[in-house]
Amino acid sequence: MLKKLSKIFLSGFFTLLPVIITIWILTIVFSFSDGILGGFIKDWTGRSIPGIGILVIIIASFIVGVISNYLLGKEFIHLSEEILNKLPIVNTVYASAKKINEVLFMQKDKALQKKVCAVEYPRKGIWSIGFATAPGPSELTKKKHKKFTNVFIPNTPAPATGFTIVVPTKDVVYLSMSVEDALKIIISGGAISL
Repeated sequence: MLKKLSKIFLSGFFTLLPVIITIWILTIVFSFSDGILGGFIKDWTGRSIPGIGILVIIIASFIVGVISNYLLGKEFIHLSEEILNKLPIVNTVYASAKKINEVLFMQKDKALQKKVCAVEYPRKGIWSIGFATAPGPSELTKKKHKKFTNVFIPNTPAPATGFTIVVPTKDVVYLSMSVEDALKIIISGGAISL
């Protein structure tokens, strides 16, 4: 009886898990955007309007999409990036966010094309799935007399965030799985295993 109840519970739990993770991620995005943009609206109008942050992001995404695809195209994007790259502090954050976006979600630059890999991290015997993004720092290579690789280790369940580790190239194990399959494993917390 207990075994049957346990089986029913686990079946239900794993059926609900993707929904729970999706709701959790959307809640984080909603709270973040609503907290920032909603705060400006509240200061301006004197009252709080729940959901205004998400609405502003959706509308802004469509406007930027129309402008970049139909009106100004690449010139608009290039001009916007030039402005952001000239602002102190913002330029560092923007450049890092853009690079992560390119490495994880776009395949424009062949040199930065995502490479799914596994590394022993956080200690020997424990493996983490990550993405080899670029050769390691040249200064480290010179001082240690061996090659290194920068590996981005995404967080579960939000793979756009994570951290970078520098690993000796010989210790990086490249995997043949697609980026999408690797992201499925990461987002699901390993519940999906391919």
